[in-house]
Amino acid sequence: MALDKNSVHVRLSKAVGQIQAVDRMIAADDDPERILVQINAAKAALHKIALMVEEEAISSVIKDEDREKAITILERFSSLS
Repeated sequence: MALDKNSVHVRLSKAVGQIQAVDRMIAADDDPERILVQINAAKAALHKIALMVEEEAISSVIKDEDREKAITILERFSSLS
């Protein structure tokens, strides 16, 4: 499985937009709860990108028959953080 660079780029662009929104919200003295919601959205976006890269790293070194099992385990542990 090759890393879908276009998908990663789209997700990164969205995360950048969310981080820029946080910056604007802070500059405008926006409501802290709204700022935290935006920060959590950016954090979740970056977490998903990291998972995609981790899956590619695992896929590149594990034999085909073990690959899906390893990715499933990674996803389970990743959801705990």
